[in-house]
Amino acid sequence: MRTRLLELLRCPACGQTFRIVEGDVRQGELSEGALQCEGACRRRVPVRDGVPRMVVDASLGSQERLTKDRFGYQWTHFGKEPETFEANFLAYLDPVPPSFFQGKLGLDAGCGFGRHIYQASRFGAEMVGLDMSAAIDVTRRATAALPNVHLVQGDLLNPPLPERTFDFVYSLGVLHHLPEPQRGFESIVRLVKPGGMVMIWVYSTSRRWTNLMLESMRAVTTRLGPRTLHVISWVATVIDRVIGLVYRGLRCLPLVGVWVERWTPERIRRYSGFPFGVCLADWFDRLAAPIRYYYDPPALQAWAEAVGLQDVRIAATEAYGWRLHGTVPVGCDSRMSETASQASGCGAVPEPSRVVRSS
Repeated sequence: MRTRLLELLRCPACGQTFRIVEGDVRQGELSEGALQCEGACRRRVPVRDGVPRMVVDASLGSQERLTKDRFGYQWTHFGKEPETFEANFLAYLDPVPPSFFQGKLGLDAGCGFGRHIYQASRFGAEMVGLDMSAAIDVTRRATAALPNVHLVQGDLLNPPLPERTFDFVYSLGVLHHLPEPQRGFESIVRLVKPGGMVMIWVYSTSRRWTNLMLESMRAVTTRLGPRTLHVISWVATVIDRVIGLVYRGLRCLPLVGVWVERWTPERIRRYSGFPFGVCLADWFDRLAAPIRYYYDPPALQAWAEAVGLQDVRIAATEAYGWRLHGTVPVGCDSRMSETASQASGCGAVPEPSRVVRSS
């Protein structure tokens, strides 16, 4: 943990700052030790392997604990080579260019194994990565050489970070796995300074039959252990690879190739070019995550209106997801309780449409 992070940490219990009370700081970093809240609660937080550990399992609900464990397993087993995900990162945030990040302070809310925070920091942003699972340790190893990356193991629904501080926050593929996605959205918006940008990506309702079939499978798979799911995901990935090889072979044939390219589902075309490990991780994600919500543009527009975002853009990423970008208005209170938002004129708080939930 670089000492600079102390300026950006706040106690999730009382909102006060921390100080180092245990461990040796060497060259501006604390590898092992403890922090203590300077407020009345005097909360003590361990620092292990350079990461403040703010998550207390006893305070989490059963679904949150299961989500934490499943994603911890996923990214400690499948998270590799974050430097290869530049195109993936920019596709999620399109049309935001690499130049956007230069000199800004940003937050990766749900950083997983670090594939996105690696890119944002490489583009010139000082980044804080927040994740509640053991994936934070994979991110730590992947970004250890990057001086502009700080990591915290904490809860996105109760983030240990100061409000109205970051130039931008993004959360890609995370909110739809929370027990209360809209509350998670409001939580990250509160961290953005006036004039800053919020960027999210969530699953789409567009593929209704695909979603229905997937949820039928998940009614069984979410009850299985991670090792069993690992095996099932491996088998599904092998099948995908075989189908992808057949597609890539047929599309090279004269005449036939044109029709193959036209009628092959987008998912097969896309995954035929992905590494095996990426396909495996995605299958595990589909089958293991205890909660998945799906959204459409009106639901996301309701989220944006609830927190008073301006310049809102909602765009599809093919048929499987939606990205939302918006700007926190200057002079608008982003502490979005229903009373505060109505009083400040930042919009009412309609309930978004949540199409599918699997427990």
